[in-house]
Formats: sequence, structure tokens, C-alpha cells
Amino acid sequence: MNSVKALLLPSVLLLGCADFATTNKILELGFSEANPFMQMAQTWLGVWWSVPKLSFTLLLMALLWRSKNAFNIALVVAFCSTPVINNRLINAGTN
Repeated sequence: MNSVKALLLPSVLLLGCADFATTNKILELGFSEANPFMQMAQTWLGVWWSVPKLSFTLLLMALLWRSKNAFNIALVVAFCSTPVINNRLINAGTN
């Protein structure tokens, strides 16, 4: 269990950073953030909108660390991959 958790938890951080990077690319292309909470953070915080985005990722990792069920952690990792996949598809469609 601990080895599975040790593999899955850094995946959440990696996916959070990938989401941040791909979102920035989409914003550079002139699109807007689809998540209303992050859109509000961008409006209020400007370039500092990354702080709540990455803070949420760290909070998620801390909560998952307490989980005893590797299946639930894997489901959350899969869920975290969906924005990255979506952003990559948008990036691919604009090239």
C-alpha cells in the first residue's frame, strides 16, 4: 500500500503542475479559464492566481496522504488528469 501511495501522490503534484502549465498556454492563446473559481482568482489576484491553484493541489495531496484506500487515491489521480488532457487537446486544436 505505501509503495502505491508513494507513486500516486507525486502524480497528483505532477498533474497539478501540468494543469498549471497547460492552462497558462491556453491563456496565452487568448482563451479563458473554464473553472469559475480559478477565473475569479485570476480576476482578483492577477498574476498571483497560481497561488490558490497550486495550494489546492498541495491540500489535495495532504488529504490523500491520510487515505488508507489506494483505489480511492487512484480515482483522484485519474480525475486530476482530465484537465490536463483537456488542455492538451485544446492546445493541439489551435496549432
